[in-house]
Amino acid sequence: MRIRLNLVAGVAAAALALTACGAAAGTSGGTQKDHAASPSSPTGQTYASKAFVVPLTVTVDASLKSPPNPDSRNLLSWDAAHDSSGKVRFLVPVNLYRPGSSAPEAPPRDYLAYLQGLTIYGVKYSDVTKMTVDGHPATLMSVASTGARNLDGSLGCPTVGADQGEGCFGFQPDLSMRIAVIPVGNSTLLAWARTSKDSPDTAAFFAMFGTMLKSVRFR
Repeated sequence: MRIRLNLVAGVAAAALALTACGAAAGTSGGTQKDHAASPSSPTGQTYASKAFVVPLTVTVDASLKSPPNPDSRNLLSWDAAHDSSGKVRFLVPVNLYRPGSSAPEAPPRDYLAYLQGLTIYGVKYSDVTKMTVDGHPATLMSVASTGARNLDGSLGCPTVGADQGEGCFGFQPDLSMRIAVIPVGNSTLLAWARTSKDSPDTAAFFAMFGTMLKSVRFR
């Protein structure tokens, strides 16, 4: 009887040891496999803004480099990890340049109407949808530009006195963009994803951006 008990105990101990070894050796691979098998699993990490004028938290997808560079008073900017043309930006403009103008002016009260008015300068909007971002009504649009006019600075600038071409943002003919216009208090938050028109992953990049927007929480 004692021999049998010792044998059973030995087999159980061996089984436990094998299970433990298998778990230790396959921790990384097992986690990746489980993640791949579950589309609903989180694919990013939560980032809390440090300096942004509209304090927020957002889930940043693993396809983006994080933390953002910069995290400044009026601009958050993430680069795509594997696409040099891929960017996600959150901007609260302090001024802008209307097409054809070299003089900056204050942001319009109705930013959405202003942007949609740029169609006379070759900007084209499509797939316009309404959504909410942490309870705030927002308008999400796909954008393309013909480049018929200089649109540098037409989206807005993060700092007063920023150079129209280098320090401000505008629509560009070689880029595809998905932009959200989000009124927040007395300000407007512009959030967009942009990538090259030649990128084969534009649809996936924009889908990731839509998921990112839904994760935003204002603090």
